[in-house]
Amino acid sequence: MSHCTITELLDLRDGEGSAATRAHVDTCETCRTELERLHQRVAALKALPSLTPPRDRWPLVRDAVVVTRRRVRWARAGWSAVAAAAALVVAIGVSTIGPGVEAVSAEEIEALVEESQQLEQVLETLYRQGRVVDGMRAAAIAELEDRIAIVDWGIQRAQAGAASREELARLWRERVTLMDQLVNTHVGQSAYVGY
Repeated sequence: MSHCTITELLDLRDGEGSAATRAHVDTCETCRTELERLHQRVAALKALPSLTPPRDRWPLVRDAVVVTRRRVRWARAGWSAVAAAAALVVAIGVSTIGPGVEAVSAEEIEALVEESQQLEQVLETLYRQGRVVDGMRAAAIAELEDRIAIVDWGIQRAQAGAASREELARLWRERVTLMDQLVNTHVGQSAYVGY
């Protein structure tokens, strides 16, 4: 004589079992014990406390994400600042010892500042459009913005420390290049994202 399958016992537990299965369980101690275990499992599951997630968890999750992003940015900016400072030291060292350094005029620096301001206006227009960007493009934008912030810091330090015109012009050229890359990154994204 064979024992009932688990499917037959589940059907019997749910009140849908056949008369033959019921008759077998009444006479078979092993199947009756297994059916009783099924009833006990159901009762134990029903006795578990019901857990409902709190409804106001989003602010905590959002704050944790913001803190994590801020840490990553600061870490990235820290290493970028070290690299920028090293590049600045090398550039100043080369410009002071290197032969044939061309003098930079105040007009050239003003033209670079004006070009940077024009690119800022283009970016303001793009930001107001509220374009949707994908994750990779957003990461590239964040990295460019971080690099621009480091260059801005270098410009402020150069202006406060009365750096040479050559160094100031180099920093403004770098800022214009990065700003141009940032505009191109924004413009390269299609304006419509649909399914």
